[in-house]
Amino acid sequence: MEHHHLTTTVVVLDRHALFRRGVVALLRDAHPDWHCSDADSLDALDPILDTEQAVLMLIDLNHPDLLARGGLERLIEAHPNHMFAGLSDEDDRGTVLTCLTAGARGYILRSTNTTQFVRALETVVDGAVYAPVALTAAPRPAPEVSPAATLATLTDRQRDVFNLLAEGCATKTIARRLDLAVGTVKVHLAAIYRALGASSRLEAVAKAHRLYAMG
Repeated sequence: MEHHHLTTTVVVLDRHALFRRGVVALLRDAHPDWHCSDADSLDALDPILDTEQAVLMLIDLNHPDLLARGGLERLIEAHPNHMFAGLSDEDDRGTVLTCLTAGARGYILRSTNTTQFVRALETVVDGAVYAPVALTAAPRPAPEVSPAATLATLTDRQRDVFNLLAEGCATKTIARRLDLAVGTVKVHLAAIYRALGASSRLEAVAKAHRLYAMG
């Protein structure tokens, strides 16, 4: 598989030195062309976060520095030129969806085997969203709809929101780019979810991508 994406720099922020250094070694072995490094604090990441170069950040979701700075969503909003993926021991669906709703491009369990860990990062680097399938499956399958039927039900403003949703933008980012209140964006997103037959943001993004591919 070839990976044509601007993000070839990966930085791992994690409380556990052995884990983050193991991840770096794993990725360097799998992708010698990637620039991989690790950090033990957000302060150490600041020089990288402040650059214009697109970087994929693997962030320990329970790192005290992250919590001190207002959480993942605030970090993502402050650094829109980078991509973020969450690292966690928690395998409940709600935590996964909270992470992805904040704008993360991936959710990776520390218990993931090495082969799947690399594939997860490849998925994110290629511009898609990654999360363990078992943790994101909807309780009931949603009906499939045609691209024309779906788009026909949306207003012009909802289509604007839909396009930014498909790009992976967080709710606050959509609000800023469209000059809308966050609450208004959430109303539009709810209408889009209904039109797509989606029960979560992740499912809506996946269906939006499929609609673009079909259309």
